[in-house]
Amino acid sequence: MSSLLRLRPRFAAAAMLALTIGCTPLTDRFDEAVATAAASQPDTPPTVVTEADLTPLPAPVGRWLRRVGVVGRPRVRNFVVDMHAQLNRGPDEPWMETPVLQVSFVANPTRLFLLRTRMKGLPVTGLHAYTDDGARMQIRVAGLVDMVDESGDAFTRAETVTMLNDVCIMAPGALLDERFTWRALTDTSAVVTFTTGAHRVSATLVFDANDDLVDFASDDRHALPDDGERWTTPLRGHRDVDGLRLPREGDAIWHYANKPAWRYGRFTILRLQYNVPDVDLPRAAAIGAHEATAR
Repeated sequence: MSSLLRLRPRFAAAAMLALTIGCTPLTDRFDEAVATAAASQPDTPPTVVTEADLTPLPAPVGRWLRRVGVVGRPRVRNFVVDMHAQLNRGPDEPWMETPVLQVSFVANPTRLFLLRTRMKGLPVTGLHAYTDDGARMQIRVAGLVDMVDESGDAFTRAETVTMLNDVCIMAPGALLDERFTWRALTDTSAVVTFTTGAHRVSATLVFDANDDLVDFASDDRHALPDDGERWTTPLRGHRDVDGLRLPREGDAIWHYANKPAWRYGRFTILRLQYNVPDVDLPRAAAIGAHEATAR
């Protein structure tokens, strides 16, 4: 996500270009991508998580998933999240506020992340799309001009880590298939490895004395020049979400070998929905609908 913070003060030129260049709005692309992803997912009913599903897992992972409350619930096919985000372009830069609407699918891993904010008085829309076709991030100013457009194999690998992060934080009941393998580290930590397509990425999960997930750390999320050696997302504010115990807040932090860490994102989960029928999946116009609860 860090490259969405690299917008440069070319806004006058962008405004001029916007008068002459036509392109599909990112909100329309979000809606199209949600519809396409939904149509590509299996239509078999999800099975229910059982205690036997947790038995092979390392002890801290099994305790965590029991604490979350996944046993007895259907496995996750998709999840929709409304978030409030604060982002900055550098360690000494001011925070920008933005609503976030995200739709994710599990069977054919897909992550569609839409944000909307303002910079220099102009509207900015961002779309992160992680699909079978790879990952792409576009940041568009004034509705028409791309100021950031990132894609490629390295970027897709990095966004595979982001997909793993989302599943661990927001849909941990989806971690119970052969794409996710585990290795115990200590009584309060374990390594998870996620294999999908050509990409294989890993992260360390850290749990507290209450068996809540409190941190996620990966050394595999490298794609852009200012990415650090390690990426972490410390978590807090665990509470009940429709019968599941999940964190409400988290940060996104880059760690470097030769300079201080950079916390570039703060995220507050406002609403989570699971296994949403295709006809009820949100459209881009719904972004920000739950912002009143961000304060």
